[in-house]
Amino acid sequence: MSRTTLRLAVVAAAAASTCLTLVVAEKLLVHGFFDLRVYRGAVMWWLHGRSLYSFHTGRGEYGFTYPPFAAAFMVPLAWVTFRTAVVLTTLASAVAVVAITWRLVAPAARRHGWTPWFAVALAVPVVLAMDPIRITFGYGQVNMLIFAMVLLDVVALRRGWAWGGAAIGLATAIKLTPGLFIVFLVLIGRRRAAAVATGTFLGATLLGLVVDGAASWQYWTHALWDTSRVGQLDKPANQSLLGMLAHVADPGQPDRRVWAVLAGAALVVGMWRAVRAYRCGDDLVAVTLVGLTACLVSPISWTHHLYWVVPAVVVLLDVAAGTPLHGPSSEWWRRRARVVAAGAGVLALVVAVLFILDMPGEFLPPAGAAPGRAPAEILGSAYTFIVLALVALLPARRTVAVEGGDEAVDEPLGLERPGSAGRHPA
Repeated sequence: MSRTTLRLAVVAAAAASTCLTLVVAEKLLVHGFFDLRVYRGAVMWWLHGRSLYSFHTGRGEYGFTYPPFAAAFMVPLAWVTFRTAVVLTTLASAVAVVAITWRLVAPAARRHGWTPWFAVALAVPVVLAMDPIRITFGYGQVNMLIFAMVLLDVVALRRGWAWGGAAIGLATAIKLTPGLFIVFLVLIGRRRAAAVATGTFLGATLLGLVVDGAASWQYWTHALWDTSRVGQLDKPANQSLLGMLAHVADPGQPDRRVWAVLAGAALVVGMWRAVRAYRCGDDLVAVTLVGLTACLVSPISWTHHLYWVVPAVVVLLDVAAGTPLHGPSSEWWRRRARVVAAGAGVLALVVAVLFILDMPGEFLPPAGAAPGRAPAEILGSAYTFIVLALVALLPARRTVAVEGGDEAVDEPLGLERPGSAGRHPA
């Protein structure tokens, strides 16, 4: 890359960063750190001797929806003022976003001859502008922590650390949906890691039981199964399969039997493709498929839960830049490389743009309002269809090492390189 090109790129990146940062800053204030208010308010309510799950905000019926261990984990929020809590959680999420983006983007940048820091500098503003990340900041959510914990465990597993699986277990104890990663560990034969994850989850859950047995009983026997505590199924932000059916059925109720069939099919296909990607050597695609599948099958997946589209876009851009797919012969790839790369690039662009534009909110009426027309209902579930497409189409890559020593070897998450001959032992 010439110096002139580099300077122009830096100017363009600075301009784009400024615009996207303004978009992010505007959206932050719209949501008012609502979830952070719930976390902190519920913990303070609980510390004053009241029932954890009897807490509700003054703006409706929203209360604490996580296990008691999560409340214990969040106790430090009650030790500081709300403004300080906002600053600390925002900084923590920002550090997580930069670290995650580095781990996702830097290896692909090296492979294609880009300077890693420059590629990450270009990527971070785009990542921040995408709905799941932007809204996570706006609500003061814990999603970036969960995201980072799962990816940290993936690195730990590749490096053979004895505690590999613990971060996934801890994430599951805070927010149950990462539990699907434990199932994934079992399916790929990582028995020790699955046992560590399960033991960590059970240990943390037991700690919650010891701290507040009554709250634990209430959560596991009642609060967990009451989806109304989380929000209405037909809210535009619910982009799960059940949410999609609720959008169509509104003001009626979605058919749970149809949902069970669709969720079961998505679970089977998503986990099958994840295991297959892992066997092919592309661990990044494997864990991304598990995360996307969890979003589909969960009864409620708010827009800010769909952060797994970020690594999906990175993978698609990597393929668009010329990284070959796993499976096709060299001759097949040589003949069709441009078509495949162009398709991956278009899909990456579509996903990124739609997730920056906040598509569902533009078409669906508020929950409980008069139903819209069929096209609006379909477009209002655009994120659900995108996630379905990614689960079905996200390709496993055949990557190779690039020059420059150990630092330049492609390890998207610090795991076994896609396309390597062997797998790590169970």
